[in-house]
Amino acid sequence: MDDVADPVESLRADAVLAFVERVEGVQCVACRATLCGHQAVMNLVMGFKNAPRCLSCLAKALNRNRQDLRDHLFAHINHHECYREGWQWASGRESFDRTTSPSCLWGQGEEIAMSLSDSSVAPSEPEALQGPIADVEWNAGDMGCGDLVLELRMRLQSMNPGEVLKVTARDPGAPEDLPAWCRLTGHSLEHWRHPEYWIRRKEG
Repeated sequence: MDDVADPVESLRADAVLAFVERVEGVQCVACRATLCGHQAVMNLVMGFKNAPRCLSCLAKALNRNRQDLRDHLFAHINHHECYREGWQWASGRESFDRTTSPSCLWGQGEEIAMSLSDSSVAPSEPEALQGPIADVEWNAGDMGCGDLVLELRMRLQSMNPGEVLKVTARDPGAPEDLPAWCRLTGHSLEHWRHPEYWIRRKEG
């Protein structure tokens, strides 16, 4: 059995840890609350790298229920080694072990929903169907991790509701990350065949 670490995954984990360390303790851009490291990881996953928010403001920006978003983000984070390392680093900083629900996000007596289905599992890749006509095309190249979803979020924000963005993303994590990100944000992944993804901007 090969125990040698994947160098790409190691680089991603380093980038996540650097971001979490930098953002921990900054203020939410919306309400000015101080962010913990766990919320830093959640912002990276959702593409709010340049405008980090507390969980409540992040849920409001996405028009999602706070607890529902929190639990599904945790399931996604727990499935990705690089994000999981950032989460565990934050837990260590706040003196929580790996199985304890951090009080910064979970209320007293609330437990982490470990049984949630993994929101990051991608649907089967479509076989021969052609993607819809795209209003805008973007070649993201090898961009990955938090940078890909940050740029994707900004590009979709500049489009009209219902318009389709065709993304070419060669990052090997894209087949898991982009479908999961679409489910978490409410945008519709109309069709995909790696490395091409057709995403319809949500209404409103």
